[in-house]
Amino acid sequence: MIKETKHSSLDSLLADIGLGNAMSIVIAQRLVGEQFDSHDNNKEKPQMPIRGAEGMLVTYANCCRPIPGDAVIAHVSPGKGLVVHMESCANIRGYQGEPDKYISVHWDNVEGAEYQANLRVEIVNHQGALAKITSIIASAGSNIHNLSTEERDGRVYLINLRISVKDRVHLANVMRRIRVLPEVLRTSRNR
Repeated sequence: MIKETKHSSLDSLLADIGLGNAMSIVIAQRLVGEQFDSHDNNKEKPQMPIRGAEGMLVTYANCCRPIPGDAVIAHVSPGKGLVVHMESCANIRGYQGEPDKYISVHWDNVEGAEYQANLRVEIVNHQGALAKITSIIASAGSNIHNLSTEERDGRVYLINLRISVKDRVHLANVMRRIRVLPEVLRTSRNR
């Protein structure tokens, strides 16, 4: 573990933990592996949406807005606990080089929970086009949390939406419904 975390000695590693530069929970999980996730003998534990984060504060990164089904990694952040990012997030590029600051996590119990995802929709704007899009989102069982529009050129508009979804399958269903509208030129997840 000392070599993996690029420390010269055990005292150096312990000093980093004491200073808050490395989190003891991350080091402990890496030392004991999957055993750390096992449940205590017959004690009921509340189910967490992120496996590997039991007993820790979990927040989701606003930069990439991970949703169930995305490959994720957690960054240790003082005061925020584990901040869950998509593995492909540009803000954590090169995380493999800092094993003491990142922890491998996986989606687990996500039933009933909702997450926010960003969509970008490019449309030819005419009367009722935006109303159709918002109606489709509502009929797909999603809610709009934020919406902004920007004129590209003449009648082409870019709509940025933040919507609630249950997982990647739900998001794909919403996007598929939007794409079939004749006004829509392009739809993508905005990360």
